[in-house]
Amino acid sequence: MSGHRGNQMAATSVAAIVAMAATLLCLVGCASTGGKFAASAGKGAGASAGAALTIDSLHMSAAGTLIDLRYRVVDAERAGRVLGPKIRPRLIDEASGIEMAVPNTAKLGSLRQTQGTQREGRTYFVLFVNSARIGPGSRVTAELGELRFQHLLVE
Repeated sequence: MSGHRGNQMAATSVAAIVAMAATLLCLVGCASTGGKFAASAGKGAGASAGAALTIDSLHMSAAGTLIDLRYRVVDAERAGRVLGPKIRPRLIDEASGIEMAVPNTAKLGSLRQTQGTQREGRTYFVLFVNSARIGPGSRVTAELGELRFQHLLVE
């Protein structure tokens, strides 16, 4: 098998895994664990939260190729301003400094919920590509617009 064909097959496999994970998340719905992670707002470490949202869970998905972040909206108006479709969420591995982004596929678009109005009390998801190759037990910082959540433990 030539190198080019092998690269195409690998890219197709990754795209298939991402598509399956997104489909599974849509079928499972937005389960919640009740706001496990404390929020900090703003760019400074430890800033107090005028919380627009709380982080419910952060865990590995799709055989470790994706990291699934679930957040609950506390203040719908502020969350709508902070998490609009033009915002590019980032997940940063605290050990290596590697930034992980939200994949954007041709058929599914961005693998995060950004359509419509954010509603108080609802839980939403954001998927990140695990480009840092971290595992359960790793510590990360999530940047969602102007909100920064530090020292999150990946489950």
